[in-house]
Amino acid sequence: MDYWKYYINSILADRNVEDVAIIDLSDNRCVWAAKPGGLLAAVSPQEVGLIVGQDRKMFLLTGITVAGKKCSVIRDNLLVDEDNVMDVRSKGSDSRSICIGKTPKALIFLMGKKGVHGGALNQKVHDMIVGM
Repeated sequence: MDYWKYYINSILADRNVEDVAIIDLSDNRCVWAAKPGGLLAAVSPQEVGLIVGQDRKMFLLTGITVAGKKCSVIRDNLLVDEDNVMDVRSKGSDSRSICIGKTPKALIFLMGKKGVHGGALNQKVHDMIVGM
């Protein structure tokens, strides 16, 4: 438990990151670790199922929800070997970049601070995937 707390705090120390969650990819798809009180702690198993599902075309047209917040899919390489990252942008007046990375056992969600470009989050998620 202390390991996850330390890991989440070290991710949040990055000046570009506002929120983080790490979600189990097994059958229950529960949150392993997240920023306490953060939006991404509310990512649901149903949202995870859609994000990792095989029907990629539908949500490219309609978007997805992340923790109940509507998002547009900017780039979907989540199921592409050697990339394993999806870039999305939340909708609304307080829109943020969100990057989702896939490891063999987990999904990593990073939300950027207001005005942070998705590319900075993308690189961070790639580094985290390699580290896990």
